[in-house]
Amino acid sequence: MKRAFFVRSLLVAVAALAISVFVSAFVLQHQYLENRKAEMKELLSVMSVSASTSDYGSLAKKLAGLSSNSMRITFIAPDGTVKGDSAADPDTMENHRNRPEVKAAIQWGYGDDVRHSDTIGIDMLYAAKRLPGDMVIRASVTIESIYAHLWSLVPGLLIGVLLALAVIPFLAWKLADGIVRPFEEVAASLRNINGGGYGTELCKPAYQELGPIVRQINELSHRISGALAELTAERGRISYLLDNMNEGLVVLDGAQHILLINRSACAFFGASKKLNGENLLCLTHTPRIMEAVRNASENGKHDSFDFDPPDGGKTLQLFISPVPGENGSISGGVTLLVNDVTAMRKTEQIRAEFVANASHELKTPLTAIKGFAELIQSGMVDDPRKKSKYLSLICSETDRMIVLISDILRLSELESLSEDTGKSSVSLLAVAQKVRESLALEANENHVAVTVSGDAGVLTANPDRLTQMLLNLLDNAIKYNHTGGSASVVVRQMPNAVAVTVSDTGIGIPPEAKDRVFERFYRVDKSRSRKIGGTGLGLSIVKHIAGLYHGEIHLKSAVDKGTSIEIIFPTEQGRPD
Repeated sequence: MKRAFFVRSLLVAVAALAISVFVSAFVLQHQYLENRKAEMKELLSVMSVSASTSDYGSLAKKLAGLSSNSMRITFIAPDGTVKGDSAADPDTMENHRNRPEVKAAIQWGYGDDVRHSDTIGIDMLYAAKRLPGDMVIRASVTIESIYAHLWSLVPGLLIGVLLALAVIPFLAWKLADGIVRPFEEVAASLRNINGGGYGTELCKPAYQELGPIVRQINELSHRISGALAELTAERGRISYLLDNMNEGLVVLDGAQHILLINRSACAFFGASKKLNGENLLCLTHTPRIMEAVRNASENGKHDSFDFDPPDGGKTLQLFISPVPGENGSISGGVTLLVNDVTAMRKTEQIRAEFVANASHELKTPLTAIKGFAELIQSGMVDDPRKKSKYLSLICSETDRMIVLISDILRLSELESLSEDTGKSSVSLLAVAQKVRESLALEANENHVAVTVSGDAGVLTANPDRLTQMLLNLLDNAIKYNHTGGSASVVVRQMPNAVAVTVSDTGIGIPPEAKDRVFERFYRVDKSRSRKIGGTGLGLSIVKHIAGLYHGEIHLKSAVDKGTSIEIIFPTEQGRPD
């Protein structure tokens, strides 16, 4: 920029110098010519006093000899006839009546003219004066003599021009520097602003004319810096909020290019990076999504549906909405809001399965009770022993329903709890010993030996919950055991934790069922479970009680070799906040 100003300033200065030289030469020439005209007019006035003779030829030569610069004198009659000339024979000269200076002299008394002489082939200055008797005396001199005087001034002019040319570059550079420096500072300030910083205060310019501009630029720089800082902070806050949303957000323009996408949306769609500026096809090829986006963009239709991403394992819910334009028009923009509803859908599925399983589990004993009751009511059974047997079966099925309903209520209660009540300092070993005593009769009937050993294992918990948990575990260890088998409960005190392990030598759990045994109503051996009166809710209750106290469950099992379930409870020191 400075170089451009320097070159332009230099060219302007040189052009101005050239113009001034030419104008000065023209003015000098014009002024010198005017002075010569005045001198010749005065000279003719003097000569007219001496022009009283009739020998105009001799007089013309005499007067020409008295003048300088090789002046030529001519006497012309009123009719234009040349009567005498200092340089030529009058008889050979043409009529001069139509000469401009002669016509002016005859009409006005004096006239002059500058023109090319056809006689001698050069430019001449002519001056004519009317004498008494209407005779006209004319003097002429060549223009070259005038130019010769001007050329004598050229050396001085050249010296002045050379000096000016020597000074002009320095002055042009200083001028360019003084003009450019404020703008360079402006550029540096704007670069600083563009880089995210603040604009610097510009210095006072060398030229006062630039002062208002610099002040306005300083003020604008400060305003831009402040606005940029606010926008940067606001953009940072928005980006932080968007990237920390659990929901995924994608904003598209009318051409389905991604204007905004947050971190959650990238994770949901399996994108490795943010695809701002890319087409929606770079994010997903799902036809259902593409069709919904097209309808929202072109027709302004809202839509919502569930879909499973390609990586699987999740269920996503999409809300697709058009972005309204001015006056409610369709702008073509579309927003996609993505929610992870995997847990919700799984809960709904579990609830539906729970209702179906619970209905089925209740329907079976109710059907049996209704059938036996109808047989007794109809009088078709007269044998007292059969009546007693049917009544016994009715009581058995009723007890089974009571146990089932109790387990369902207990499980519902556990699911609704986030923090247990009635907690106290409890010894797991003591609880295990009480549970063993309560199941001693069942263990004897099944010929299963039960042992309890280990450390005290003190926890802060609700003793009834721990009793229920160990009761379900030990009951399963006895019921699903072989005749003559064994079951054990071992309590271990660990650093910042207490572990309880319930093991048996029973039928075991097949590998494909290990991940499902803690589900509601799931049974490994349905026929045996129904035969021994199992509800299918025992391990689900165990899982919820363990979760209530942040316990971790570890299951090891082999078919026909037994099962070992270990639950590790963190103590107060090891429990997560």
